[in-house]
Amino acid sequence: MDDQRTIAEMNSPRKAFRIVATTGFVVAPAMFLLSLAEALLVGGWNFLPIVSMTAAWAVLVSASSFAAMAATKPGGHPWVHQLWAVPVAIIAMVPGAVIALLLYGWLASAAHHATT
Repeated sequence: MDDQRTIAEMNSPRKAFRIVATTGFVVAPAMFLLSLAEALLVGGWNFLPIVSMTAAWAVLVSASSFAAMAATKPGGHPWVHQLWAVPVAIIAMVPGAVIALLLYGWLASAAHHATT
């Protein structure tokens, strides 16, 4: 049976995918950089910025997945990209957590030493 949907109907989900991808590509760096700014301004240890920086990696992977879904051709199966995005996001959080912890710790200790 032929698909009788219009091109606009077929591209409608892809527009949503593009919006979500663009939002993710803006939010992920903001989450990461604002957490670093908190380390510089406060100078002490706090676990919430480290969690935020770690989650930023997963948001970045998710945004990449949505960008890949937006690039699928009409009539394709955009949801196939979720099969790789979920495990990759989970795996990306491990080095993301290590980098976040080290970078935050370095900045927090530098800020602490600068104030004493």
